[in-house]
Amino acid sequence: MTIKRLRYHPWLVISLLMPFYIFGQQHQDRLQKIDVQHYDFSISLSDTSDMIFSKAIITILFNKPVRVFTLNLADQDENGKGMVVKNVKVNGIDTDFRHHDDSLYIYYNVGKPNTTAMVNVEYSGIPDDGLIISKNKFGDRTFFADSWPDHAHYWFPCIDHPSDKATVEFKVSAPENYEVIANGDMIKETITDHNYKITDWQSDEPLPTKVMVIGVADFAIDNVENNLDIPVSTWVYPMDAEKGFADYLITTEPLSFYITNVAPYPFSKLANVQSTTIFGGMENAGNIFYAENLVTGNQRQEEIIAHEIAHQWFGNSVTEGNWHHVWLSEGFATYLTHLYYENKYGRDVFKSRMESDRKVVIRYASRNFAPVIDTTITDYLDLLNPNSYEKGAWFLHMLRKELGDDLFWNCIRAFYEKFKYSNALTGDLKIIAESASGKDMDTFFEQWLYKAGHPVINISWYQKKKNILVQIEQLQKGTVFDFPLELGFVRKDGSIKTGSVHMKKVLETFSFPVETTIKDLVVDPDVWLLYDGKVTKGKF
Repeated sequence: MTIKRLRYHPWLVISLLMPFYIFGQQHQDRLQKIDVQHYDFSISLSDTSDMIFSKAIITILFNKPVRVFTLNLADQDENGKGMVVKNVKVNGIDTDFRHHDDSLYIYYNVGKPNTTAMVNVEYSGIPDDGLIISKNKFGDRTFFADSWPDHAHYWFPCIDHPSDKATVEFKVSAPENYEVIANGDMIKETITDHNYKITDWQSDEPLPTKVMVIGVADFAIDNVENNLDIPVSTWVYPMDAEKGFADYLITTEPLSFYITNVAPYPFSKLANVQSTTIFGGMENAGNIFYAENLVTGNQRQEEIIAHEIAHQWFGNSVTEGNWHHVWLSEGFATYLTHLYYENKYGRDVFKSRMESDRKVVIRYASRNFAPVIDTTITDYLDLLNPNSYEKGAWFLHMLRKELGDDLFWNCIRAFYEKFKYSNALTGDLKIIAESASGKDMDTFFEQWLYKAGHPVINISWYQKKKNILVQIEQLQKGTVFDFPLELGFVRKDGSIKTGSVHMKKVLETFSFPVETTIKDLVVDPDVWLLYDGKVTKGKF
């Protein structure tokens, strides 16, 4: 995901020891009791009003007996925005309900565990969020869902939490001049009376609500030829058709890279959609929404396209178990984009990107000293920060160094394979990494993800005959980091001899034999460590 307001790119614990992190956000009790299996939404839109009229059929598995259960659904506020529930039925029988504080309480007695029921909710209202009804830059009316992180409940009843995944079907009734895009495959289009059209889209893969969406607008559509056996298409506003079709042709390149290196594509199609919402890019499953102004015809959106496509594997198929582990989505997408660039443009470009991200992390830490997994955050949009993106990517980069390329890719593939179409937490990745490497990775995960900061080091060095003496001091407050560090000793002719140390203490001294005069020392020449610091030549 990229956000126009919050993005820091130009375009833009261990769970086993802390079980209370697993669900958080006051959802734990409910998620243990009920599990949505499938959503079926019939939604009517019009040009005469922002009011939507909807019917939801929700298939729920009750894991435990209940007398009342709760769905998330925004109720009407003092400004008339929100949803009003007309009727609730369970298994075809009218059922008592209460709707307030954005919760729909349904009174229904389930006496036995592992019972499935069909819940029908008929409702209407003007969405205050979640479904953005507005005009695009050409002044044409548009409807775009904007469900991340927990905004789906502003326009449909659901369990609005990433750990409750379900299949979904959208039947959208709208004026005939609109095209409708949504998750999954188009089942059919039906022309009705009064120049309306019903478009039926259905996803057979379980999704979190954060990426369940519809997009309704006047679109020009281009089906992109490819040899990947995946329907790839571009949906842009007609006035931007030529530019948009050119901009999104690059799609098949990152798509092919991720298929080759991670796993087969997890969904039935990939549509790139020009949209009018707050996000620069939003990875909605199988149909990615991009900010309307990103269409330029200059074909300069490769980075955001690669990032959002990477999310189809990590974020959409493998989904974080709760929002505080969103780095498993954003950090993965950021680093996979870097790996795509390394593969296509070479190591020097890759190193430059990692150095840029390192600066972002250091700058952010100077203002916001917090760990990647920060359970103090309650406004989940605040999780879209450099800790989740750039520091999450840097964690994976250092994990790659720790494991080596082959084991690293095996770890990524194994993690994906185990948790595809389901949920994972950081501790799950740790177990996979330990299994792949045979190493105990408690310290590695703890210091980089669950503790704030990074090494801030001061390096002093001088040459004494045929030895280089190096003193390294960790200056950061709090955590004393345990990390390997590569040093490059620059000879008079410009060639570099490398040496490695392993820091475990606040202050350590090392000696390196050399054959000739050394004129300079370069820290981390191959860009493998997240650190800040300086180098001083002189005796200590």
